[in-house]
Amino acid sequence: MKFCLYGNPTIDVVNTGVESRVSHGGGVYYSSMPLLKRNFNIEVYSAISPRLLKHPVIAHTVKLQYSSRTNIFVLTYSGNTRSISVVERAPPLYHWNSHKDLCYTIVNPVIGEVDVSLLKLLRVKSQLLAVDMQGFLREVGENREVVLRPSIKALEVLELADIVHVDIEEAWCLVSKYAAGNSFNEALSMLTRRSRAILVVTRGLDKITIARSGSVIDIEADKSYKAIDKTGAGDYFLAEYLVQYLSSGDIIESACKAHEEVTQWLKSRDLLLHRAPYYSMGEFRSLGMS
Repeated sequence: MKFCLYGNPTIDVVNTGVESRVSHGGGVYYSSMPLLKRNFNIEVYSAISPRLLKHPVIAHTVKLQYSSRTNIFVLTYSGNTRSISVVERAPPLYHWNSHKDLCYTIVNPVIGEVDVSLLKLLRVKSQLLAVDMQGFLREVGENREVVLRPSIKALEVLELADIVHVDIEEAWCLVSKYAAGNSFNEALSMLTRRSRAILVVTRGLDKITIARSGSVIDIEADKSYKAIDKTGAGDYFLAEYLVQYLSSGDIIESACKAHEEVTQWLKSRDLLLHRAPYYSMGEFRSLGMS
């Protein structure tokens, strides 16, 4: 199997209230992990900058597009909430920065770097297309904070993709036009009635909702572990769900197994104390990113 991943890597300043760290990040990075764990062949399509040379995902990036700009985000956790602000933003991906042969494709932009026209091109070249909706809903608002806004392009994603992942905040944004007077599940049913995609909503520690062609299913998942920080969990879940779905074809079983795998990954990451390779604050400042 070959998997092609689309989106720009990031450098993240993560503030948890307990610590601050500077880490490699980005949807394509976290989505690559369950694939590399299984020794699958992966290709990553991104815009590369000098600041990303130490980023682990660069080893798998098809080096076609270069930029002087990098996605640099500040992620601040407070209780169960997270805010994201943008320090610097990388450019969108060009259409020629794409794979040639058929591929299982994961599109996981962080903020608008994949447009719908590129997604249409990838649809034609993909055996199966999985998308994380986050990058199609995010915009830069006041004070450079990332905000969610519903859009026509998000609805087009539901028409083009086979599998779509959103978290609960993104799901509420998606269904906002149907929300008045309806429960969340009713609004989700209305949203997906004409959609071809399997829409998977991760709803925190213990609940996953799956919607397809207007049918909505709630799944209760294990909630015995609460991670110190959940950065990347949704991205890891998307790739893991794709792998499980390719194996079983069962939309519910795939969600349960993906949740189990993400939980084990978060446990391992917390035990390792501070994750994959990251910059010290001194290195961060020396790179001109303070």
